[in-house]
Order: sequence, then structure tokens, then C-alpha cells
Amino acid sequence: MNHLWSCRQMAWLAALLSLGLASCTPKETQTLLGPSQALGAVLAEEATRAAGAKKRVALILPDTNWGPASAVEEALKAALKKEGFSTFTAKSADLGDPMRRGQVGLKPADFLEALEKAAAAAGVVSLAGAPLLKPGDAARLGPDHPPVLVVATGTLGNLPGVPAEHRQLATLLESKIVQLAIIDSSSESAAQPPGKTDATHQLFAQNYLILRSPN
Repeated sequence: MNHLWSCRQMAWLAALLSLGLASCTPKETQTLLGPSQALGAVLAEEATRAAGAKKRVALILPDTNWGPASAVEEALKAALKKEGFSTFTAKSADLGDPMRRGQVGLKPADFLEALEKAAAAAGVVSLAGAPLLKPGDAARLGPDHPPVLVVATGTLGNLPGVPAEHRQLATLLESKIVQLAIIDSSSESAAQPPGKTDATHQLFAQNYLILRSPN
């Protein structure tokens, strides 16, 4: 299954999300955003697990041209704060314009800049999708960069997300440039989360999959 959306699809999604949420009651809005809030909570768990002793997490976010803060971003920050972690924006990335033709995604220069700024951080979380690295870009990475966690889903709740091709994610995970990626699940792949059966983890498992770098 190809998770890379066309610009037209992303523009349609952005408009649909905006109109849909505006016309919903508070209860209906909560239902629509529930999966994204579960995503933020589980993402925070993974970030704290990867952090070790450090307590500061760097974020790569879509810039303001993409829209306001996403539901996933807000849920992630709230969950990290409860665990005593702070966050800072290492890069507010220009992902391109989903309303126009052209490549949409996290540019290599923006990703590398974010890693430089996050050198002392506990980890890096990208809500701007996976970096669009070319073969030569990997050589520019420092050998001891913080763990990188990527969200590559179709939506971030109230905003479009930035899905990625499976081949692209597999390369990033196998090379350990990215330690973890969260993608949308299909009905066939949805499964109960191992160990935890609370509502948040069940909702996450019904909508998303975690891909991990090999040990």
C-alpha cells in the first residue's frame, strides 16, 4: 500500500477536515480527534522510553503555512509535560504547498538543521513526516545524533499529515537514521496492543502501526 499522497489529495483532506470540524458538535469533534490524541499519547510514551536520562525533546513541525498547531502536537506536548519533559521546536519546516503541484515533505536541509539544533536533546520527534533524504545525505549525519521518531500518517487530527512510502521508511529504519515511525494501519493490520488494553492504546492500535529500527 502506498502511503504517499498527491498534492490534490492533501488539499482535499485539509479542506474536508476544516469544514467537517467546524460543523461538528463538541462531542463529534472529540470523536474525530480521538485517534490523534491517542497517537500523541503513545508517541510521548515512545519518546520518553528512548530518551534515557535527558528530559528535553526536540520537535520538527510543519510551519504556519500548513496550519495551526495540530491535535497530535498538542496531545504529545501535554503527555510529555505530565512525565516531566519539556519540548522545543528545532525546526518549523516548509513542507511545500499541498494546494499546488510539486514535492511535499521534509527537506533534507531542514532535517539536518534540526538534528544540529537537537544535538543535546533526548530525542527528535518529527510531525512533518519522514525526511526526503538522498543517498549522499546520510553521510552528513553525525554518528551520535539523538533518536528520531517520525509520524507519517494521513492526518494529524485537524491538519493533513505527511505519509511516506514504505520503501522510504524501511531504508531510514534499516540505516538507523530513524528509530521509530508511526503510520496509518489498515483494517487487516489493526490489532490489539501487546500488554496494554486501556482505551487509549486500543484506539491507537485500531488506527496506527509502529515500525521500529532493527536491533
